[in-house]
Amino acid sequence: MPANQHPVVLPADALLGPDAVLVDANIDIVNAMYAELLGEDEIALNALRSYYVDFYLTESLEGGFAQYVVSAGDREGLDSLVRDGLREMGAARHLELFDAAAKAFDALSDDDAEAYLVGDGEPSAAVAAIEALDDEFEEILESEDIVVLNGAWLRGQEGLLALDDEGIEEEIARRVGLVPDLEERRAQAEALAADLDGEFDDDESDDREFDDESGEAAEVQQR
Repeated sequence: MPANQHPVVLPADALLGPDAVLVDANIDIVNAMYAELLGEDEIALNALRSYYVDFYLTESLEGGFAQYVVSAGDREGLDSLVRDGLREMGAARHLELFDAAAKAFDALSDDDAEAYLVGDGEPSAAVAAIEALDDEFEEILESEDIVVLNGAWLRGQEGLLALDDEGIEEEIARRVGLVPDLEERRAQAEALAADLDGEFDDDESDDREFDDESGEAAEVQQR
């Protein structure tokens, strides 16, 4: 869990616009910070909470809690950011639903977890119960709009830096300049990118054919 005192950074003009635009602006800035190899300790904690609450919203609308689980990978830290974000922005019913879904999923047997994530076959009672929770998500969204709550919460951040595009770039550069192991991070990122390129080249040279539905991995939001 990141623990820092960095302020949330947002475009000044986005603060005057719709909530969805403001939430997207925060996502763009967090993505820009990740792209410059800043870690979660160098990004405002509440910016991350907003970012991952929106990630949870997007995944849930696309494929329920199962889609969130598949896309999230290691959920421990991510679940905490989502929980804290939902609580802080006042999404009490969504928080209750998230806790119930997480508890229900974590209690599934390996076979039931696989059946729930794949979505095939006749569901067991345990799988049916978590699928019923999925059905509640959009109903709750009608009375507790996460995007509206998220946008209002971002506007009220203490110490908020409202900057123009140039100011945002300068703030990101300032934080990058404070990273003591930046060259090491760059080397690691380049090595990882090379490994991924190698894997992609191997896949392209393989004569085997893959079924698009079964072979397509879940797409993870950049983070």
